[in-house]
Amino acid sequence: MSTFNFTWNSDNKTPKGKVFARKRKPTDEATKTTSKPSLLTGIKNNNPNKNDSTPFRITKTSANTNANLKSKDILSIDATAHQKIKSSKNLINTKKTSPFTPRFQEKTFEGSAKLVKRKRKKDKTAAKTDAEEGTINNPKQNQTVQTTQRSQTHSLFAVGHKDVYINTNIKGKSIVEKVFSTGKKFGDLEIHKYLVSNLEKIHYTSLTNVQEKSIPEIMSGKNVLIRSQTGSGKTLAYAVPIIDALQSINPRIQRNNGVQAIVVVPTRELALQTHELFGKINTFQWIVVGHLCGGENRNTEKTRLRKGIHVLIATPGRLLDHILHTAAFKTNNIRCLVLDEADRLLDMGFKRDIIRIVEELDKAKTNSEYDPISLLKGKTGGAKSEVTIRSEETFPLRDPSSNSRQTVLLSATLTKGIAELADFAMKDHIYVDALDESATVNPEHMVIPNTVKQKFIVTHVKHRLFTLSALLISKAQQSSKVFVFMATSQMVDYHYELFTRCLVKMPKNRGKLKSGDIVLLDDVVQESDDDDEVVLDIEFFKLHGSMDQASRKDVFTRFRSAKKGVLLCTDVAARGIDVPTADCIVQYTGPQSDEDYIHRVGRTGRAGKSGFSFIFLTHEEQDFVTRLQEHKVFLQQHDPDDFLNHLSVLMEEPDHQNAATALQRRYENALSNDKDLHKLACLAYTSWSRFYNTYSSKMRSIFDFKNVNLGHYVASFGLKETPTEVAGIIRGQMAKVERPRLNRKLAIHEDDQPKRPAQKRKIKSVSLTTSEYASGLAPNKKRKKKKDVN
Repeated sequence: MSTFNFTWNSDNKTPKGKVFARKRKPTDEATKTTSKPSLLTGIKNNNPNKNDSTPFRITKTSANTNANLKSKDILSIDATAHQKIKSSKNLINTKKTSPFTPRFQEKTFEGSAKLVKRKRKKDKTAAKTDAEEGTINNPKQNQTVQTTQRSQTHSLFAVGHKDVYINTNIKGKSIVEKVFSTGKKFGDLEIHKYLVSNLEKIHYTSLTNVQEKSIPEIMSGKNVLIRSQTGSGKTLAYAVPIIDALQSINPRIQRNNGVQAIVVVPTRELALQTHELFGKINTFQWIVVGHLCGGENRNTEKTRLRKGIHVLIATPGRLLDHILHTAAFKTNNIRCLVLDEADRLLDMGFKRDIIRIVEELDKAKTNSEYDPISLLKGKTGGAKSEVTIRSEETFPLRDPSSNSRQTVLLSATLTKGIAELADFAMKDHIYVDALDESATVNPEHMVIPNTVKQKFIVTHVKHRLFTLSALLISKAQQSSKVFVFMATSQMVDYHYELFTRCLVKMPKNRGKLKSGDIVLLDDVVQESDDDDEVVLDIEFFKLHGSMDQASRKDVFTRFRSAKKGVLLCTDVAARGIDVPTADCIVQYTGPQSDEDYIHRVGRTGRAGKSGFSFIFLTHEEQDFVTRLQEHKVFLQQHDPDDFLNHLSVLMEEPDHQNAATALQRRYENALSNDKDLHKLACLAYTSWSRFYNTYSSKMRSIFDFKNVNLGHYVASFGLKETPTEVAGIIRGQMAKVERPRLNRKLAIHEDDQPKRPAQKRKIKSVSLTTSEYASGLAPNKKRKKKKDVN
């Protein structure tokens, strides 16, 4: 460091205190040993009113030590000031472990932060290379990698402690509906013996409680409203009377007799399932059963209707379409109408279609009863009234000449909307409840089979993805058949691709790819699948309403016939779907209503079989358990560590946090290296956020969009971006798609919709240009004469 000696001249010509020369101090060895240079950090304070803030004192001395200089005053630093500067130098060299760090030391560490960061990055890259080769021998390098990996582990598990305050020890009595009551059999009913033997072949021998109560009432010809829990055998309750009545008609009905009974169901999968059940119990070859579903070829359906169908199972929209626009579809012979899963029909917005269907059937029946001869004679009509026929208690399906129509409505819950629909669709109906103590039960209480063990899992938002993966791993090892309900079709598509690519297959040497405490799975994404092996012997399926009909039919058929599998689905599979071997239900996102929870859980524990139900909740959503307790539904908490044990075994990592972090990083790296998968993840998160913001006012106190941490939810989809960045990605990728134009010829509600005002054609007035003696024809235009060129 260069030092300077400040001097000034003491002549009379120059004012005192004025600096006139600065000489560099000699740097030879003798000078260095005699006097140590000092750093001058202050100057003389000439302002008398201002306090001197310099850390040392300036003194005036006179000396003649240099021959080149005359008598002068030398500015020198006092010994105390020199001692202070020396102590400040010692503070700079103080170790990092010192409890006190001066301010000027912070800049030193900030300046070296980039160097430390680069060094960690180089060490991490070298550690990855050595880890692949299996040679990591540098202890300092290992320590750096361990520090880096621990920081990443901390980012996934760095969540604040939150308590689970739900009291699961509340003692209450759940409402239990007995599936089998007295042990009666189908042989005790007055049905054909061939039908009884066929039911026994497919293992239907004993009557369930709802079948025992409802079948006699239906066979007596009454309109019936039936309420029973899911999986109690409601389909057979109306299928057996319909088949038995049609086979008893003498002479046998022909195909040209047309449709005799219609069964309306909410979903296509339920239509296929009901059609399959009718086909199993129908041993009478002259009775034809068919179905109509949206998404299939309309011309093919027209051909089937033209040939003749006796029992028609259909979804509301397609059924109404054929009633209005298919001339070969005659509805005047329909004597039985069944509305299955009526609560779901209303929830899916089919109320308008159901009302229109009932009106069209009533209109067709009125037109068939029209007798102009009797009207000329002064009579009111030529046929018996509906009330007169019902008083005779005859089954309309057994009498082809009957002019009445029987209506059967079935539902798992009884709400105000169901009661209104029953009052509109049928009159003088009776109510059948499978519960013995239905008169004393509060309508707000929900009925769920006691064979289902209901549990809830409270997790942090960032832990949802690997916790679900661990649950599926444990169920795959138990050879289970699992339903996983998600909010949107985009979520189903994304998780299906993610699990089939990154969970079913794992690297063969995943136990060796370790650095520090964490398995380095797919830090460097492999270019080929040669190094991967199948670790889960289970097949994943997906099912949602955006799929085409052929794919939905294929998936539903394969999943029902599979011995084990995982079906990722939306609520399209929550109503009426019967998979007898399904033993586990997972609700990854909360239901939109209490009834949706009932129907989701009802996919397992059917017909007296046992099953499990798990619902994922965050700490902000755990009040949903209290809400279910008010409905007499009691859940038990399940510790997710039980599932993480299976994950640790699969990842060959004994520590749960390290195994979970490794799987999460595998998902994140897969998204970073696959643009299509990354796009699916962004779409899934966006659709989830829109869904979560549409909860009803009753459920919004629990599932409140304002209370969620969107950044953590982005991490639960395996994304590294912020919510704002994901929104920008979606806005850039989504193109404007034109809405498909509706075919007005096939419109089923065109009469109720407001019509566009007709545009008036402008008419030119010719009154001022024509004479009263004119012919009224347009005047001939005179042709222009061609000019001669010559």
